[in-house]
Amino acid sequence: MKRAAALAAWLVSFAASMLALVYLVGFVLNRYTFSTVDSGLQIPEREAVVIDVALLALFGVQHSGLARAWFKRAAGPVWSRTVYLLTTALVLLALFVLWEPMPRLVWSFETRWPFRLALLASGAVVTWALLSQSALSFVGFRQVWAYFRGEPRAPAPVAFSKRGPYRYSRHPMMIGTVLFLWATPEMSEGHLLLAAVWTLYILLATWWEEADLERELGAAYADYRRRVRRLV
Repeated sequence: MKRAAALAAWLVSFAASMLALVYLVGFVLNRYTFSTVDSGLQIPEREAVVIDVALLALFGVQHSGLARAWFKRAAGPVWSRTVYLLTTALVLLALFVLWEPMPRLVWSFETRWPFRLALLASGAVVTWALLSQSALSFVGFRQVWAYFRGEPRAPAPVAFSKRGPYRYSRHPMMIGTVLFLWATPEMSEGHLLLAAVWTLYILLATWWEEADLERELGAAYADYRRRVRRLV
């Protein structure tokens, strides 16, 4: 029963996180979803900034806090990724529901094809990065499946990859994310706030992640850092 419960919990968490990520794309692009970064009733801008920054900070605390080594040790290889996926979905849900729009435009371009190319590039970079590492370990499936089958020891998640785009950048998925956030021909104040705060968080998060990896892997990761750029 414990093994079945662990697998069921992972399936629910994975489905919830994937739905949240798909919704996030529409939310940022201002289309396809019930709520978007620029939709909804407006409140005074100062109040909107405080609420929106608090929501983005909540995402950062969850996303980086549960990615630290202490949490992975405490939760174990079976449950750590399940909890991470579920809390990611819940925090993003809060963002979608509570976000306060600031739709006044900062810039608007009639020529849209460069931004569309940038969006396609962002998706291609993220996909390439995922395919260049053990995606099933990355989302926690291999660990949960091994536990469900009664294997004596769950496989550890892959620490980092040196293949594909990781030969040129230590954080290609973050490059794709930043491209996605900024590649819009119509940038509102609310979208600008989201993109700027999230980009700042990404810079901090990659520093924290690399500090953990160097403590865990030692000279191997230190040598990788010397040879490969952090971002671009």
